[in-house]
Amino acid sequence: MWMPLILTRHSVRRMRSLLLTMTVILTGFQLLLAALADLLGNSSAFSKLAGMAPPAVRQLMGPSLVTMLSVSGVMALGYFHTAIEAALVALVIMIGSEPVGELEAGFTDLALSRPMGRSAVMMRTLILMLVCPTVVVGAMGLGTAAGEHWVLREGLPGPEPRLVWSIALNLWALLIAWGGIMMAVASVSRRRGGAIAVVATAALVATLADYLARAWAPLQKFAWLSPFHYYSPLDLVTGAALSWTHVLTLLGIAATGVAAAFVLFARRDL
Repeated sequence: MWMPLILTRHSVRRMRSLLLTMTVILTGFQLLLAALADLLGNSSAFSKLAGMAPPAVRQLMGPSLVTMLSVSGVMALGYFHTAIEAALVALVIMIGSEPVGELEAGFTDLALSRPMGRSAVMMRTLILMLVCPTVVVGAMGLGTAAGEHWVLREGLPGPEPRLVWSIALNLWALLIAWGGIMMAVASVSRRRGGAIAVVATAALVATLADYLARAWAPLQKFAWLSPFHYYSPLDLVTGAALSWTHVLTLLGIAATGVAAAFVLFARRDL
């Protein structure tokens, strides 16, 4: 019963520097975005930037361009900036690859020599996959709230709490989905580097496919295959309600990957 928690503590101690660094950097980034929104909002730069946008960009983004060029839009940028998304997905991929990494290093043989089952190894990874993104994304939300209350000048309308928690929840579900995919791949892999390469390549292809599907109609029929299709921060920023269908779909992908990981890891030859 306690073995998954013991393994979790061991893993957290190994990656605590990375988790702490990412949490601090992303929280600080939200504060910097609040400062940028305050600067642009007080200098009336948003209208100038909108006028400078090329016609093709205005046509592609439509009404979302005006919304993005606002205090709320700038402060929400951290939740769907490509670099931030890539860093967070990389984090859950690293966490989900723990089982094959320990197998490759020989740690799994040592751990399983104690009175515990293989499920404890996967349960540890599941706990990390749920807790770590929750902590990091939650810290980003706190950074947004702190920026709104302590950085923005009085009178500037910051993002509504509903918008912040909607984007944060949708982002969290996306990360959990990729974590589940990584766990499934790791459960049958022999090398951590190979497993990470497979999932990272899949994430890159899925990202590009999602972007292309938004602009190229023939690809739209295949857009549902990408987990990123179910993460729609721009729609939320422009006032749309959170799609619980999208959230549940992402959680369904995660649950399928986790279930497969438990079964495959229990049956594989170590």
